[in-house]
Amino acid sequence: IVSQSDETVVAEEGCLSFPSVFIPVERPLEVTIRAQDRHGAYYEISGERLGARAILHEIDHLNGVLFIDHISRLKRDMIVRRVMKDMRQSSSKS
Repeated sequence: IVSQSDETVVAEEGCLSFPSVFIPVERPLEVTIRAQDRHGAYYEISGERLGARAILHEIDHLNGVLFIDHISRLKRDMIVRRVMKDMRQSSSKS
């Protein structure tokens, strides 16, 4: 991350890892990152609003952080239990 705005915005976020789970996450309104392409050439990309949110969400994944890690442990545990219950119910119907 090269830069990010001091201004933040809270918006609901979801993830394919947790279908049907949406939680409010605070993220910077704007972000600029530096990355490398598959040939090793550096480039920068910027995003704002939803673009910044998506970029930071994916960077979190690279760092082993899930969007539910941005909430309290109690809320996170409740979500994980609900998802596990939904998965068990889905597999028992098969």
